[in-house]
Amino acid sequence: MRLAYLSHYFPPESNAPAARVHELSRALARAGHEVHVVTGQPNHPHGKIYPGYRAGEYRRERVDGIDVHRVPTLPVASRGLLERGLGYMSLPTAQVALGAARLPAVDLVLATSPQILTGVAGLALARLRRVPFVLEVRDLWPEGIVAVGALPGGHPIVRALELVERTLYRGAAGIVSVTDGFVDHFVARGVARERVAVVKNGIDAALFDPDVIPAPLREQLAIPRDELLLLYIGTIGLPQDVGLLARAAALAGAGARFHVVVVGHGVGHQALVDEVAALGVGARVHVLPPVPRRDVPGLIAAADVSAVVLRDEPSFARYLPSKIFEAMAMRQPILLGVRGEAQRLVEGSGAGLAFTPGDPADAVAKLRRFIELGPEGRRRMGEAARAHVLAHHDRDRQADDLARFLAGLARSRA
Repeated sequence: MRLAYLSHYFPPESNAPAARVHELSRALARAGHEVHVVTGQPNHPHGKIYPGYRAGEYRRERVDGIDVHRVPTLPVASRGLLERGLGYMSLPTAQVALGAARLPAVDLVLATSPQILTGVAGLALARLRRVPFVLEVRDLWPEGIVAVGALPGGHPIVRALELVERTLYRGAAGIVSVTDGFVDHFVARGVARERVAVVKNGIDAALFDPDVIPAPLREQLAIPRDELLLLYIGTIGLPQDVGLLARAAALAGAGARFHVVVVGHGVGHQALVDEVAALGVGARVHVLPPVPRRDVPGLIAAADVSAVVLRDEPSFARYLPSKIFEAMAMRQPILLGVRGEAQRLVEGSGAGLAFTPGDPADAVAKLRRFIELGPEGRRRMGEAARAHVLAHHDRDRQADDLARFLAGLARSRA
């Protein structure tokens, strides 16, 4: 199979969408498929082009058996709505124009969301090439935008995005969902169930090796060995309620036997820094800059528990954050503040403890339970977590599932 895979993000960018596209594409290439990733010049999250790249160039690279086509990019930091919108619109235009001109023959076009305009580029490119279009949905747009309060429901931009969403669903030969919970959303909007494949988030078992040398977090931050180290690593955005961890530390008071380490960046970063300062918990809540993906396993290994937190919005009960699987692969128990499918996964596999999203008092209670369990109890949780993720969420197995679905669509079109 010859596949064009359109994505807004790709390594050396180190967020979850970039990792998923890279790891699935690499697994597909290892299985003998020809994969062309069409993406931009790396600039996330600060809106600055990475060293060695240029904003206005077309560049073709070979990465892990993947043909990567980097198109001209308008680099924009993740700040205001207008700035982000400009960046979101510029890249899909270049993906279509240069994808149509530079890509070799392909059997199918797959576009991943976020962001949703990448889906528009995928649909347009598939029409130009007269091949099937498949939409991969990692976040529900515009529902997620309304859920975090970025725009009110009924706003003209929201209505326009709803029209785009319906157009993409109608135009797609198939849809790839990362959760079971999204399927009803698609069906309610007229998508036949047989056109949907669920390929959940997963892990690169070679990268997330629990025997990696831990990063020296305790030594750097002077965290005592007998106090719990809770780690949050990833995007600090509007959906992620990272500030709750600071509020939990404040509620626990001076006698708290845990430290919180936050590693990441995003539109909510400054608000988090301000909240930590206002609560006076800077001695127990440490906010650190983002790191390359290759350094993530060592940071997880240095912690006792990993935190996964989203705001308490009904739509987020359908989400499965990718950091759940990375922590599980590292034999790391999870403190989870997400309802629904994520809670069923973590509790059902014995991988951690869930608290009520938005409730810092419940988070403190669960942290005290982790402390009571001690190293041996937490180790048993971690063992259960790794066993589950290796059995159900390995990237190579997921790539096989994705390839079968895509190949079936390509054969049907032929």
